[in-house]
Amino acid sequence: SGSLESCARGTVSSPMSYDGYRRSWPPPGSGRYGSAGRRYDSDWADSGRSGFPPARGWASSGGEPPRRFLDPPPRRQPYRPTNGRLSSLPPRNSYRTLYPRPVPAAPGEDQFQEEEGDEEDLAREPPLEEEEEEFVDDDDAVLHDGVPGGEDAEDNVPAEETGRETCSQKGLPLPPPPPRDDGEAAGRDSGAIRQTRKPVRMPSDEVPEREDDLALEQVPEEMRESVEGNLQLKRALSGDLDPQDAKRRRLNAGPARKLEGVRAELAERWRLGHDAATHYVLDAAEDDDVEAVAKTDWIPRKTQDQNSCAEQISDKLTRTKETKFPSGGQVDPVTAFQHRWKLNEQDRKALAGLNHKSIRHVFACFDGSRRIEELADEAATVAEPLEGEPEKAEDAVPNSPGSLTLSRFHRLELIDPEADALVVGDANLTFALLLAEHREDLGHVGRIVATTFETVETLRERYEEIDSTVKQLEDFNAEVLHNVDCTRLAVDPRFVDMAGKFGAVYYNFPHAGVVRGFYDSHPFVRWRHENLMHLFFRALRSFVKKGGIVKITSNSNATGVRFSDIMEAAKISEFVHVETVPLLEWRLRGYRRSYGDRRDAFRRPDDGEIYKNQRANSDMIYCFRYAPGGAAPPKSKIRYPPTKQDMMDSSEGWFRGLGPDAKQRRVEEIYKLFLSYVQGIHVG
Repeated sequence: SGSLESCARGTVSSPMSYDGYRRSWPPPGSGRYGSAGRRYDSDWADSGRSGFPPARGWASSGGEPPRRFLDPPPRRQPYRPTNGRLSSLPPRNSYRTLYPRPVPAAPGEDQFQEEEGDEEDLAREPPLEEEEEEFVDDDDAVLHDGVPGGEDAEDNVPAEETGRETCSQKGLPLPPPPPRDDGEAAGRDSGAIRQTRKPVRMPSDEVPEREDDLALEQVPEEMRESVEGNLQLKRALSGDLDPQDAKRRRLNAGPARKLEGVRAELAERWRLGHDAATHYVLDAAEDDDVEAVAKTDWIPRKTQDQNSCAEQISDKLTRTKETKFPSGGQVDPVTAFQHRWKLNEQDRKALAGLNHKSIRHVFACFDGSRRIEELADEAATVAEPLEGEPEKAEDAVPNSPGSLTLSRFHRLELIDPEADALVVGDANLTFALLLAEHREDLGHVGRIVATTFETVETLRERYEEIDSTVKQLEDFNAEVLHNVDCTRLAVDPRFVDMAGKFGAVYYNFPHAGVVRGFYDSHPFVRWRHENLMHLFFRALRSFVKKGGIVKITSNSNATGVRFSDIMEAAKISEFVHVETVPLLEWRLRGYRRSYGDRRDAFRRPDDGEIYKNQRANSDMIYCFRYAPGGAAPPKSKIRYPPTKQDMMDSSEGWFRGLGPDAKQRRVEEIYKLFLSYVQGIHVG
């Protein structure tokens, strides 16, 4: 009777029990969760008490429980004697494998080959629908061995280029596909790792250098400071640890960087004292940003599959820094001026009520020593231009609303008609052509210097119309220069006679190039995007005339070159932020964009492609005016790359799951790619 009673309660061991696992079943008719909707509690039933157990968990809240399906236990395989020989047949009652068993790899060779066609797996920065990803018009996303890439670059390199033949061509069974990287496996299983890959062809030992660049001794003294940042990075990348130290690095008990003070306390609080990537992020961060994060109770989520702890910490530090700048979205001239001088709300209202003539006078004369009302009254006494004097656009409509009129100047692109204009990173030159037509319509006499980062041979492979575009630009008396690194203008002999001549500079969607296997936001590669802006603005100081305008187009949600990188770099080099204008309201928005890499040969962003997290209404034009002071500006902030030991000790991005030898090869590859970019070499 006891057995019958236990059976009625559902506590008799099921015939499906396996290896001592005791499965309990609810009473007949009650369903899996009992007739009252509560999960059946076998412990309550074994206690001999009557009725249903008290509701707990989901039942107490009235919600519906998640469905959890139990996998059947693996079947025991019967013993089958083979007389000492290995059976060539699979065991009976076994499941067929989805993929044949891989062919053993040769000694010293990784077992699995790289699977092609998986974009999110190749570049860890969400690209299409994006950016995430940003439009790359210049420093294109290119990879080693002439294999360009983007945050959504397509890995469709022909087999003969990658040295890979399909297994069907060799007559061999297909190997199992490697799991997706960085939590992209199905279901985002935390245990998913990347298996070792087939070695990629290594670049040559000698990194090419730009042959025509001037030696440092040939650069004028006042321009040498703009070259020092590139030289510092080159020395850091060239003087890192040698490959023969790899074994010793792998035997280290912990990361090589030794944190101190608040940085060490944070690493200990987050229990990341042995995480090399976290140590690099904290060591490279600004002191005030680290202290601000330490005052909060924020902690990285170790269970997050999308981003590693180092990526989360880097993002938190960056967002903390961005609180010091205006919003990355639209900013009117009055708000930009208020943020620059830390004005109160009363002063802001006073500025907003000024007319065009008065607000220009206040912006030009305010230094914090005099009140805004005093300067506004002074503007009324300024004499009007005499009859017969040359008219200036700044003197137009003096009595119209001040802030609105200033915004119209930036949207209509009313720049100095006599000054030259510089366009950098214009891959297909369509923006330069649109600017040339605009200046022609306005009767400007200043010329346009249009530059590309790529060589003309590369451009002809990607843009069949490039020769025609160049011809049209030359018809507008524009000068077209190829293979120009906008961070190294001082050592480019073609710019020797252009110092102080540019009244307007344009750089659309800057990008430092993609490193395969990492998102643009990853700290191991994002330092390149930060340095791009700092080196660019420092290089411009010698070539932009006082009061000249610089406009950088980017997406406010971009994670490579972030809006704070642009604003911080401009501020340090004495370029004052005057306004942020939505791209959709700009007179020159109609140029045809490009990815800036090999994808342009068969599709363009305007063909309906969009980047993740980036929409057209988030594209902004960050406007700056060059306002040099008397004293020397502060040194540019150069972000140094992770050392080879930092990468060897980490499991970030493509390093996850790699063996020591494969990781060492990958690290050497990335370092040579870094060095090529620093030297202004177009890779690919």
